Amino acid sequence: MSILDDTDFIRVSTHAAESLVDAYYTALNSARAQLESFYVPVTQLPTGRSLPYISYNGQVFSDPAAFKKSFEEMPWTHYEAQSFDVHVMNPSMNAIESKSKKDHERNMSLVVQVSGYVRLHERKEGPLKGFSDSFVLVPNKEEAGGRQTGSSCEGMSITRFL
Repeated sequence: MSILDDTDFIRVSTHAAESLVDAYYTALNSARAQLESFYVPVTQLPTGRSLPYISYNGQVFSDPAAFKKSFEEMPWTHYEAQSFDVHVMNPSMNAIESKSKKDHERNMSLVVQVSGYVRLHERKEGPLKGFSDSFVLVPNKEEAGGRQTGSSCEGMSITRFL
């Protein structure tokens, strides 16, 4: 018998996605220096591909610091997330022997899709453009890395696909 049931997966994934959307778009709007903390530390996979894989407007960043720097150099923008959708990609990323429900809740990967509007240049009067972002939330094995939000997405980091 599984420790987590479907209701648990829905509850945990929804709360994690909501926490991500609130924190991430707040950072994009007013705290761009924090962007780097949302991503997994740079690692090289056996296939030669590195993580995180950050794709933004056709430009690929393999380093969260480079993405943050690029975003800090952009003109002012205001993101307004209108909706999100979340699904559990892998309910058990790593084999764990713990009987703790909390440990199992923090051992899944999620895919989060966000859509909304971005206002360019002016907060109240600039043109509105639609945006759509996709994120993969994964358990963060390193306590020092990744975003710590104090919610059910604590200990999770993102790889961003736009």
